[in-house]
Amino acid sequence: MGLYDDLPDAKPRAATASTARDGDASDDGSIRDAKRAKRATGDVGERGEDAQKVQLRDDATVAAPSKATTTKDALQRIAQHLLKPEKFVKASGLLKKLLMSEACDRGDAKALFACLENAMTPTPKARALRAETRLDYEELFEIVAAFSPLIFNAKQKRKLEVWSTYARRINALWTDDSFEFTKAVKAIQEVVDRVDSYVEPPGVIEDDDIEIPPAPEGVSEEEATAMATSYTRSIKAERAAEIEQLAVVDELREALIDALEFASSLYGRTWSQTTIDMMSNFFHERRPKFSPASQERIVKIWDDLRKKKHARSLTSSVGDKLSMTSFERDQARAAGSQVSARGSVGAENVKDGRGESAAKMLG
Repeated sequence: MGLYDDLPDAKPRAATASTARDGDASDDGSIRDAKRAKRATGDVGERGEDAQKVQLRDDATVAAPSKATTTKDALQRIAQHLLKPEKFVKASGLLKKLLMSEACDRGDAKALFACLENAMTPTPKARALRAETRLDYEELFEIVAAFSPLIFNAKQKRKLEVWSTYARRINALWTDDSFEFTKAVKAIQEVVDRVDSYVEPPGVIEDDDIEIPPAPEGVSEEEATAMATSYTRSIKAERAAEIEQLAVVDELREALIDALEFASSLYGRTWSQTTIDMMSNFFHERRPKFSPASQERIVKIWDDLRKKKHARSLTSSVGDKLSMTSFERDQARAAGSQVSARGSVGAENVKDGRGESAAKMLG
């Protein structure tokens, strides 16, 4: 029995969800698969037009599901394959087709989440950034992001954002298009701005630290003991949930620093140096959003990039601006400019009265 023989029948979805996905879903999947084929081979010029149409049609077609299994059964089998990197491409392809067939709903959230968790085992960095499968990860999590509001709860979405940072954000940096690279960097920086400043997580609460309120009048000693036990259990559960939530946010912070580190590894490409310099400065200015250990990583990456900039400047002759990036040229011009009360920045010889009133106010 082939792996694709286990697809279940698509479950009926709510009219709004079905309408939102009708028409465009298979077309978007076809376009993504065509782009992936082009990026993987590097040349599609030799393929005939008929062959390309057949490939797109085959890729967009959802395999006929088997009525002998349920969606949850299929997801459980897919999860087992996703644990193995060598089987990820085929298993993720099946998972994408299952999602696009709209067979998954909120009732399948736990099974679908287990699939994605297995795909990121042992770590997202070790799995999602592998050169052999990074395009497959990027495509899978793009589809998952589209269905996430319909399936996952708030807790699962927080974890999903961590995984998506590796699968979509960091992998998007691996491009030879300057516009796409800048767009990917901007998306990462937007996530940094949304993250709250780092706070030290609270410790696990002990029984002795919990102040139990007095029991209401008229209850028996046995009832009072049960109420106290229930209250203690709820307080501990709240603290555990708080610690877990802060831990996931800290995982997201680490993923963002991994993104900065990955971008810095691409510094050898001249056309991307300006964007990477600005990205490094962006992280450096927002260090309080990260833990002390993470701040050390940011400073190290920032300092390494500064040294590379300095080494590059030493290779050029004095006054030679050909090897400087546009960001460096703007920095040099701003550093050499003077602010005049009678002129604008960098216009020291202009005396047209601008700033006259300000000069009088300042004496």
